[in-house]
Amino acid sequence: MARPSFSSLKTFEIVARLGSLRAAAEVLHITQSAVSHQLRRLEETLDLQLIEKQGRGIRLTPRGDQLAEGLRAGFGQIDAALDALASDQAQERLRVSCLPSIAVRWLIPRLNRFRSLHPEVAISFQYIDIASSEVPPDIDVQITWFDGDPRGRCDRTLLFAGDTVPVASPHYLQTVQAITQPRDLLRLELLHDETRDPWRYWFHSQGLNPSHLDQGLLYQDFNLLSSAAIAGQGVALCPPRLIETELAQGTLEVLFGTRANTTRAYWLFSHPAPRPAVQQFIDWLTVEAAQPTVSR
Repeated sequence: MARPSFSSLKTFEIVARLGSLRAAAEVLHITQSAVSHQLRRLEETLDLQLIEKQGRGIRLTPRGDQLAEGLRAGFGQIDAALDALASDQAQERLRVSCLPSIAVRWLIPRLNRFRSLHPEVAISFQYIDIASSEVPPDIDVQITWFDGDPRGRCDRTLLFAGDTVPVASPHYLQTVQAITQPRDLLRLELLHDETRDPWRYWFHSQGLNPSHLDQGLLYQDFNLLSSAAIAGQGVALCPPRLIETELAQGTLEVLFGTRANTTRAYWLFSHPAPRPAVQQFIDWLTVEAAQPTVSR
């Protein structure tokens, strides 16, 4: 059997669905005569009668009903595949690599603002645990801390400072003697993030030389450290930008303004000449980083 043209099959499916040559002509933006011509070609190719007159209208023959049912399912699958393809093309993919502390404590609380501005952009996250200025090929934006001025081939944008100040929870402070000078911290439980060097630097900046820093609890990352401080486990050195909410709500208090990690900052790294969606995300992050606090 010869195979009919796609256009004649589509014309027949629309006629069968609408039950009218005139309605089909309007949908297809052709004349009613052209619709009739397509149907005749289809019947001649298949050597079957598919449509017959009924008064001033038409009706399908039994073989026409059979063909219409099969075409309805087939064209439905084609339409669904095309809709899915169009949806994928419309949805921009943006891949972000980020430190867990930045993602959880700073970026995610703000993310709905970007999504409301750009609902067509789908963002995926993955964690990194090292400070690197090189962005992998499969990542669009990388956010991490860096000590000093980062070098490399990638574009970079300074977000905010990463220097730290001593903080503790009011619950913990109620359990210890009054703190009036930096020396008082030497008798408290000190919490450490990965290394004890920041506390050593902080005490040295105050003219103090502590001998017991190896006794404090050591946490693998900032999320654990800040959670321990909030829970009243001791005093921690934290970047104010990552504990904005806790400071505003009073669940953490700054004990002294003297800072450690003074060369540290949080940076956004990206490939040169980013796609429009990536540039929109970079511009939005830059504006957010300029804001002092999280909106509550």
